[in-house]
Amino acid sequence: MIRHFFLILFFSSLAIYGQNSAKASKESLKLKKEIFQIIKENALYTDSLDWKKIKDEYETVALSENDSVSQSILFKFFTEKLRQVGDHHSFFVSKMTMTAKKQITNHELPKGMYLGDHIGLIKVPRCVTFDAEKDLAFANTIREEIKSIDSTNDITGWIVDLRHNSGGNMWPMLAGLNALIEDGEVGYFVYPASNYKMPWLSENGSMLSQKSKINDYKIKNRQLKIAVLIDSLTASSGEMTAISFLGLPNVKTFGQPSAGYTTSNGTFPLSNGSHLYLATSHAADRTGKVYKEKIFPDVTVEDNLNTKEDEVIEEAKKWIRQ
Repeated sequence: MIRHFFLILFFSSLAIYGQNSAKASKESLKLKKEIFQIIKENALYTDSLDWKKIKDEYETVALSENDSVSQSILFKFFTEKLRQVGDHHSFFVSKMTMTAKKQITNHELPKGMYLGDHIGLIKVPRCVTFDAEKDLAFANTIREEIKSIDSTNDITGWIVDLRHNSGGNMWPMLAGLNALIEDGEVGYFVYPASNYKMPWLSENGSMLSQKSKINDYKIKNRQLKIAVLIDSLTASSGEMTAISFLGLPNVKTFGQPSAGYTTSNGTFPLSNGSHLYLATSHAADRTGKVYKEKIFPDVTVEDNLNTKEDEVIEEAKKWIRQ
């Protein structure tokens, strides 16, 4: 099953062309063929691509006897074709990069805060771990922070701060923030070619594709107002997380328009150990509204300081207190 994953822009320099294809290894030739087929059969923008022209150009792509050089050439070739038709989200990650990323812990973890006036805040940064245990820990941190605030204060409203959340894996974010809402379908992946909608399920104590259970704490009153904060750096999974709240009657968004990476990326492992994260669908909220570009907040606030006392926070607090 394709596992949907959302990351934002960590490309290496891919500017190597012009070596003799006759020297290319069987592995590189296999990689060349499989990338072509994966994109043609699965890309969200496949109907916008001129496959006859691409095939003609693809046949003349000069590879190297060095597999890593050939990989860079192929990644650059196919990425450029996708960018030309408006796909700004798909990308490749090499096996070496995948291995390195698994060793990295998030520099920023979810953080809760009591703001006074009976208002709680949970700030959710990006989640880029490539590690199941770290994903579970990320989700649990969100829930534990919410529990700490909710169990020690008389809360009448929440602020979910997704500003500067540039993406990663959406599922730990949704699993943690489930503590604020009722279980159920909170959004959809929409596949235009088939009109199929794949629901995003939010279930207490669990996270999609993970067998391990997580903290199952739920706030006492799930009908309280929830202000969701976004900005121009809220991207990819950060945007998907915001979308998971949209359509609820007790939710309002504040800040600036999001980055506009609202396509979902399917994960396609490649034969050489690399991965292609390919845009395969659009995102829709729980009402079925599709978001093909940016999310525009209900209340636009120009202040972009991204602090606990800035104008975005103040506007959200005013609304909660009304």
